[in-house]
Amino acid sequence: MEAAHINNFIYEFLYRVFTWLGLHVETRTDLFAKDIHECLTEYQEKDHSERDCFVCCILTHGKSKVIYAADNIDIPISEITSHFSSEKCKTLAGKPKLFFIQACQGNVFEGAHAIEADAVSDVEKKRPTITIPNNADVLIGMSTVDGYYSFRHNKKGSWYIQTLCENLTKLVPKGEDILSILTKVNKIVSEMEYPKDGKTNLKQMPQPTYTLRRKLVFPIPLAPFKQDSRETN
Repeated sequence: MEAAHINNFIYEFLYRVFTWLGLHVETRTDLFAKDIHECLTEYQEKDHSERDCFVCCILTHGKSKVIYAADNIDIPISEITSHFSSEKCKTLAGKPKLFFIQACQGNVFEGAHAIEADAVSDVEKKRPTITIPNNADVLIGMSTVDGYYSFRHNKKGSWYIQTLCENLTKLVPKGEDILSILTKVNKIVSEMEYPKDGKTNLKQMPQPTYTLRRKLVFPIPLAPFKQDSRETN
């Protein structure tokens, strides 16, 4: 399968999954750095008062702590998320802001190591006013840890995005929160292997970081997610 077809498939999967979850989904492709900055500013300035959360998925190349635009210009991940801080985007203050990023974070390959198998929330008191840190309520789901390579399946595309989408469709209907889902994604991706030279199996370890202050659970969609035949092949 050609790379363009792989990308189209995984974009379509993301679109279908997040639409199914009840989000209004818009896609932008092959953006230059100038376009990315304009896009971020556009969404920063939107009125999100009627929205419960914000999700941004980025699929590209990258290196440590940055992603590449289509014109190969570096854009720091911290700069992307900063557009949606409580200070800069007031209508998203106190609301979850999720960023899922498929991009290499270096050129080091993750090795494999053998291991032996292992044999109430309190009600918040109401206060008249509340302040929160500017960088609260953010989750960044990285496809790999800093400094390491990120793989993709030759038919399904990104290991990380494919596994994320599959587990959202399986676990959201069961009432699982996003961190539990990402922990499951971590386990599945960490067990995948990419053969390098017939002797070494290369690995990948996703990494979520977050400043969420509450458990995030997506509402269970009314209808089951309809699988595409390509998602199971």
